[in-house]
Amino acid sequence: MSSGPTRPKRERKSATFALIILFCLFTGVFFFLRSPYFHIREFRVEGNERVMRDEIVARCAQDSLSIFAFDTGKAEELIEFSPWIATAEVRRKLPDKVIISVTERTPVAFMPAGDTLWLIDAEARVLGEDDGTWTGLVAITGPEVTATPGQFLDKHTYGLGLRALETLGPVAAERLTEISVQGGEVSLILDDGCRVLLGKDSGDLAVKATVLESVLQDLSREGKMAERIDLRYEKVAIKLRLIEPADP
Repeated sequence: MSSGPTRPKRERKSATFALIILFCLFTGVFFFLRSPYFHIREFRVEGNERVMRDEIVARCAQDSLSIFAFDTGKAEELIEFSPWIATAEVRRKLPDKVIISVTERTPVAFMPAGDTLWLIDAEARVLGEDDGTWTGLVAITGPEVTATPGQFLDKHTYGLGLRALETLGPVAAERLTEISVQGGEVSLILDDGCRVLLGKDSGDLAVKATVLESVLQDLSREGKMAERIDLRYEKVAIKLRLIEPADP
């Protein structure tokens, strides 16, 4: 007579019992992770000044309430569609918070288009209408365009002008009032009306900017004013402005 269950039967019972335990465990975890405990209850927004918090949150809202189902990559992409947002980082903070960190764009110039002045950042992105709250911006002019918020302007025209702006030294940048791009050539207008001809982008904008800085410093030391500074060729050409002598 057999004295008890054989080893294979005992092993099958143990395996079945283990599977039941695992099933219950996974089922419990499954329902726990989808319980209201992990529903998103708070969106925390950091780094925004220009863009309202509610706009940022609205851009990343998704159908699911579960923090685990929340697609952070999709949320970042949707937030960065905002013309004013350069980058967005979205992360979860268990059990129920979403942290959104944004970096906003900063205008460096304004561009007339039609009857409207538009704010432009260093990457030639149209941010929005100029509401007059930004100071220290320069005008950038070029071929007539139709501007819309979020649009990136052509890199060979307006983008070229902004690249020239980025290379300027402190003296030239302080005196700059307008950048003009016409026919693929860049010229600058200074605060005394002096026109600086930089020409086409031949990969030497930084070199020309360095030369311009030196020329402006020399003119200032000598008490002279220039009507035109031509940096398009190897030899710098300067047309001085005649200064009327003061009446005795």
